[in-house]
Amino acid sequence: MKVEPTDVVLAAGALVWRVRKGELQVLAVHRPRYDDWSWPKGKLDLGETLPACAVREVAEETGKVIELGQPLPTLRYPIGGGKVKIVRYWAAHVISPDTPAAIAREAVKEASKNEIDSVKWLTIEEARHLITFHDDLRPLERLIDEHEAGRLRSRVLILTRHARAKRRKAWPGKDIDRPLTKAGRERAQALVGLFAAFGASKITSSPAARCRQTLEPYAEAAGLPMSTIASFTEPAHAKRPEKTAKAFAALLDKKRDRAVSVHRPTLPTIVKVLREHTTSKTRGALPRTMPYLPAGGVLIAHVVDRDGQPQVIAVESHLLKPGL
Repeated sequence: MKVEPTDVVLAAGALVWRVRKGELQVLAVHRPRYDDWSWPKGKLDLGETLPACAVREVAEETGKVIELGQPLPTLRYPIGGGKVKIVRYWAAHVISPDTPAAIAREAVKEASKNEIDSVKWLTIEEARHLITFHDDLRPLERLIDEHEAGRLRSRVLILTRHARAKRRKAWPGKDIDRPLTKAGRERAQALVGLFAAFGASKITSSPAARCRQTLEPYAEAAGLPMSTIASFTEPAHAKRPEKTAKAFAALLDKKRDRAVSVHRPTLPTIVKVLREHTTSKTRGALPRTMPYLPAGGVLIAHVVDRDGQPQVIAVESHLLKPGL
């Protein structure tokens, strides 16, 4: 996620889809104040990530509990006061409120009838005619393309570099026990909504305390266990990077949405594995130079299976702003 200037208003939403009798349908909302039909969306709250914002806005405006899928085209348009509004969209589908990811989210307040007075499932042709603004059809057309290509039902692997930890020289104990700083713990807490937005149901980490602590707030909120992989530690990677690569490739092949926390020195090896599973049609860009991700930064790979092998169809990054 880029850091935007102050004259930009950030917002997020989703095209919630389903298939009924073989036909793709999408969820739209009517805003009485503007008398228009659009996709559920809204402005970013302070300290909120864009994916968490999209999930919250859909819940508020439609009552649906969703899980985000792959990113859709971003829309930009001028608004009052000389500002520009940027709206990030994702494909999304409805999930049970009893799933771990849904349980981990904060409660939301339903939008008033003055804000949203009607919610409708639309066929594609209905949506093309009913949606008020032509630009809003851009994410719809991408959604249709992905559906027709059989890529709409994808899974995610959320790769996280551990949040800021205490300095090595300032820590008297073993390095594997070196914990997060106060700022690092705050970043770990901020990750909860992001992991939940993408439906993470599996949690995997390096055994190092700083990596585990980066995932612990989400694990606790979702009621999920955390597994560890010894080859993800810094010493193990330095000794046998091929074992780290093999272990990460095995995770990429798993069929569940997963959050993974690792160390900066392992990222070149891990990103190389991801790159080996991309194609010329993969949307988004993988990092190419160190540090690849800042402390607490997140890289999300959207994955489908092709010919029995995992294929990365889209990549996105979040929380790249230096600081926490």
